[in-house]
Amino acid sequence: MQTLSHRPVAGLAAAALLAALAGCGGGNTARQVAAVNTANVQRLANLYSAFQNYKTGRGPKDEAEFKAFIKDFDQSRLTAMGIDPSKMDELFTSERDGKPFKIRYQVGGGKGSVAAVVFEQDGQDGQKQVGFTGNSRVDTVDGTAYAQLWAGRGESQPPAAAPAGKDGGRTKGGAPPGAPTGPPGK
Repeated sequence: MQTLSHRPVAGLAAAALLAALAGCGGGNTARQVAAVNTANVQRLANLYSAFQNYKTGRGPKDEAEFKAFIKDFDQSRLTAMGIDPSKMDELFTSERDGKPFKIRYQVGGGKGSVAAVVFEQDGQDGQKQVGFTGNSRVDTVDGTAYAQLWAGRGESQPPAAAPAGKDGGRTKGGAPPGAPTGPPGK
């Protein structure tokens, strides 16, 4: 399995993305946001993470709900990610094989979870890209790994909730790395 976006600076870039999309600025912020959104598979996985963040951990129920969320998202944040909401069909299409992505809908998540949610249909040379929530990661995988990921195997789940105590057993929340923060609209 080959990782495309697992870089030593990925944590820093993801933190910069969160800060930038929360409204904090900086000269390098646009470049850092672009660095964790280099392809449509990555952009969609990061937006899926954002959806989970805004919707208390649940994933979009279907394509219509996911597209509506993206269209309502703050335009400046989408621009920073390299997304033109008027070209939604292009966003949902792989640059490598030219086909619409397969997306696993209704996948829950939250802080610490990683789930494969965006899948190329054909890929290239027997290898397909898969985008994950929670870390701006894109893997290029063979057919066996692809099938396992499509079935929801090979992922990590959020840590178990803390025992009931002062906080009532709730875990401290937060956006997964690479997920935009703040309200989706202006």
